[in-house]
Amino acid sequence: MINLRSKLFWLLDKVKGNVIHDNLKNIEELFDLDYKLLQEQNQPVLDRLLKTAVNHSKFYEKYKGHESLQDFPVVNKNIIKQNFDGITLPEESIGGKRFSVSTSGSTGTPFKIYQSEGKKHRNTADTIYFAKKSGFNIGDRLLYLRLWAAYYKKPEFLAWIQNVDQLDVEEINDTFLESFFKKLTKDKQRKGWLAYSSAFSKICNYLDKGNYPPLDCNVTSIIAMSESLDLYTREKMEYYFKCPIVSRYSNVENGIIAQQMPNRKEFDVNWASYYVELLKIDSDDPADMGELGRIVVTDLFNLATPMIRYDTGDVATMEIGPNGFPEFSLVQGRITDILTNTKGEIISHFIIHTNLYRYPELEQVQLIQRKNKNYLFKVNSTGRFDREEEFIAFFKEYLGEDAHVSVEYVSEIPLLKSGKRKIIVNETT
Repeated sequence: MINLRSKLFWLLDKVKGNVIHDNLKNIEELFDLDYKLLQEQNQPVLDRLLKTAVNHSKFYEKYKGHESLQDFPVVNKNIIKQNFDGITLPEESIGGKRFSVSTSGSTGTPFKIYQSEGKKHRNTADTIYFAKKSGFNIGDRLLYLRLWAAYYKKPEFLAWIQNVDQLDVEEINDTFLESFFKKLTKDKQRKGWLAYSSAFSKICNYLDKGNYPPLDCNVTSIIAMSESLDLYTREKMEYYFKCPIVSRYSNVENGIIAQQMPNRKEFDVNWASYYVELLKIDSDDPADMGELGRIVVTDLFNLATPMIRYDTGDVATMEIGPNGFPEFSLVQGRITDILTNTKGEIISHFIIHTNLYRYPELEQVQLIQRKNKNYLFKVNSTGRFDREEEFIAFFKEYLGEDAHVSVEYVSEIPLLKSGKRKIIVNETT
């Protein structure tokens, strides 16, 4: 079947000078190289970014004599906000338009940067490249499930042109899903899912409760974003929609930084568009392979608000993949959500994700670390939970036998302002 939307997209891009096509071709060519050669090919792009920053930015002008990227300071959201005017470049300095990009953040703290026109084109090409790797093509119907704040929501006509269903997580309930899936199974066009992992979990819970069989609705791509993907949700989404699911690591201010490939748990880092470092939790020294570290990104294509050695606030572990490229073996989320046991040792939040299948009567679970040895589980149960003592004893094996663990029963664990739902909350940081 001819994909008219795809043909129209590429026709419009051709009229605009093939800006997306040329970026996409560059990404594909870079990933066909080995890691060392890719970095050599991207060195002029990095040099251009650093040169632009030191020559046109008050904040970076003191680094004009730099010898390498590591001579530049590590920055974060707070530093960028406090020095925004000194970091951000006017349009005349970058030789083109710039576009405002804003995010409320998970806690509602606003953060705004500018992206250059070249960066905007690169983001579109990145999205096309990584979506295709998951099985999604331009023009396919996209079931996009997230919190649709006003500044994200597309006009209805544009959404129709792009074949995007803007599904709001706040409006997803059993009544809506019953009607939605009846319509979905009648629609035979190719389609993909893009949603928060917790939203997928809610869908799986609904389908489980209804004893649904696998659905025949021609889903060819499922991408989970913004939150860690637990084993239950992974297996259930693949069962119900007969399609591999991948997890994507991205943010609003940069774009797609890494993504899993179908049937792989590791994350391919987007080395074509970023230089990514993993630094130690408590210093700016490089983390060792396999060590949990802070994700620090240099955005190679954004000249408007240069994001050089930008600490994303997230943590991961890195290994060398089978193709010789460094890859994330684990992406754990916000550094402020790191969980520690009673000895002060970091433990993975996946102790929750990977063990909840043992307690199917629990709808939602949130673990709050209040003090070094004080933990609270908030649980939403479908009925009476008779295994509380067993539940506490089981998780004490991870938290520490001297942990003080209590359980609070709630009717709902509320969404954050971002539309996501936290599984781990660390109140000691």
